Amino acid sequence: MNHLQVFFSSKMNVVSAVFVLLLSSSMSFGQDICPGADVVVSAEGMSYSPATLMVDVGTTVGWVNYGGYHDVNGVNNSITQIPFYNPEDFYLAHVTGTEAGVCIGTHTFDIPGVYFYDCSSYGHAVSGMVANITVMAVVAGCTDYTACNYDITATEDDDSCEYADWGYDCDGNCIIDLDEDGICDSCLEYDTIVVDCECNFFDPATYTVFFINIDEDNCVYLEDCYCECYNDEDGDGICDENEEGTIVDELEELSVRVFPNPVTATLTLTLNTQSSMKVFDAVGKLMAETGAVPSWTLHVSDWEKGLYTVTTQTGETHKFIVE
Repeated sequence: MNHLQVFFSSKMNVVSAVFVLLLSSSMSFGQDICPGADVVVSAEGMSYSPATLMVDVGTTVGWVNYGGYHDVNGVNNSITQIPFYNPEDFYLAHVTGTEAGVCIGTHTFDIPGVYFYDCSSYGHAVSGMVANITVMAVVAGCTDYTACNYDITATEDDDSCEYADWGYDCDGNCIIDLDEDGICDSCLEYDTIVVDCECNFFDPATYTVFFINIDEDNCVYLEDCYCECYNDEDGDGICDENEEGTIVDELEELSVRVFPNPVTATLTLTLNTQSSMKVFDAVGKLMAETGAVPSWTLHVSDWEKGLYTVTTQTGETHKFIVE
């Protein structure tokens, strides 16, 4: 920055500072002219400034005359001679203003409502010297619209806001229940796991069934699937086409038969040889295990709905669905 830029920058800072000082001095000076005033309205020429004012109940307004012969008439309309019908009448008598300012008077507004007034000097009101003041009642209450006890009439927050618990609305109804079990979810967020299934790609006799399994204990959202036969008249979980040998049936080559699949209550696992087995849920939690046996019966009626995996001691795996 060169010397000329520094000079002009300094000059601008001085001008800005002087302007702010004069503005603040003018406001405080008006209140000095009308002691006790919280807000000051100036009367000059043929207007009040500000002409429209909003204040809280209990506010004292002062009027300062900076030129002319003015009063503050809140009783009868000087143009129509009809009463203003303000919440209460108020009147401040005429004074002659000066450049330094002369206080016309003050009035404290204790009743909420809209107050109209004008200058009753001849011709002043019809020339535009009219104004109004809106006095707002202070209503304490909850001003947060997201709260259960939000008060639309409240103008001042009193720290009384009440909020619903996580997962519930203000009436205590559960609104976050992804698995629709009637119990609100406790997880703020879920880890999503997507299982890739292409059943008819691996076996044309089957099609893919998609389902959602939600583990609230571990906050896991599982998009899972299983394979279903197009045709399985005997319900043994082996597609009819594969039983007839028209298609190489992977299930026939496996040592474990799972029946029925899907299952709702009792699952039977049969082997062509003895083996130990373990059952895991969709997130890898061990649900049950057994030593070396040729068959195994599992009661799963109290298990969560979803996809489960059986593993043998040789590492062979089979999936079944609990409905």
